[in-house]
Amino acid sequence: MLAAESDGFPGVFVDVYGPGAVLIAYEGRAPRYFDPTTETRAALQMLAPLGVRAVYFKPFAKDRSKMGGELPPVVTDPAPAAGEPQPEFLLVREHDWKLEIRLYDGLSTGLFLDQRDNRRFVADWVRQRANSKGKPPAVLNTFAYTCAFSVAAAIAGATTASVDVSPRYLDWGKRNFEHNHLDPAHHRFARMDTFEFLAYAKRKGLKFDLIILDPPSFASGNKKKGIRPWSSIADYSRLVREAAALLEPQGVLFASTNTQELCRPGRLEHEITKGLGHTPRWLRLPDMPLDFARDRERFSARAFVV
Repeated sequence: MLAAESDGFPGVFVDVYGPGAVLIAYEGRAPRYFDPTTETRAALQMLAPLGVRAVYFKPFAKDRSKMGGELPPVVTDPAPAAGEPQPEFLLVREHDWKLEIRLYDGLSTGLFLDQRDNRRFVADWVRQRANSKGKPPAVLNTFAYTCAFSVAAAIAGATTASVDVSPRYLDWGKRNFEHNHLDPAHHRFARMDTFEFLAYAKRKGLKFDLIILDPPSFASGNKKKGIRPWSSIADYSRLVREAAALLEPQGVLFASTNTQELCRPGRLEHEITKGLGHTPRWLRLPDMPLDFARDRERFSARAFVV
């Protein structure tokens, strides 16, 4: 799996998942003369030597809140923009684990490639912690999505808790466990708002060796269920503060974001320090993958000991 900026087009990216690829164009960043039909065909021709047989197209709106919950038909069309139709889902290998991806299941595929080396960091840290602690570390994965971080931790020997408001994505996460011969029954999958779970864990006295914070930029709330709207810019420091209270001694927080404003140099560190009330001990994360190096404001991540 790899990602690359489309040659000569800012704001246009190609993510490759085995035999299938996705061409992504960001509204307001892609040039006006960009033509998806022409470019998906060109991408297929370029990637064919790598075994790619189809290229799907996903346009990303600048403000998704104005979409009214409606997705562009192209992102759910089983027919690719170029090439041969692919199965409903594919299994791709990342390091020591396999993950289920879906090329035409909406705006996302179920896997964010920019985090692949950070998932390896999590697996390596879990192994080291298990050796020093003498028992399986406890890992909490908030905003878990399809639970890829949880899979990496579980394969390394952790007991995991994956939290997400979406039952659909938690079911996807359970399938990811099963794809790796991990029994989901031995791990926790909580259909809850992350802040609701953090409050619950505090009441129950739950503690974790590693907590993963990888929230979306924004999320709508639900008044009936008592779920507040989420904004990374407004709420990240609070998230760090409440998560840090659940850490075991010498436990680690992994904090990540794809919010453009928080990806600016020093901005995520500022929110982390603000949430903790002091500067933590930063840990070294893997360097950004080479295929993302040309767009360093696409995501940011830090790991630290409180």
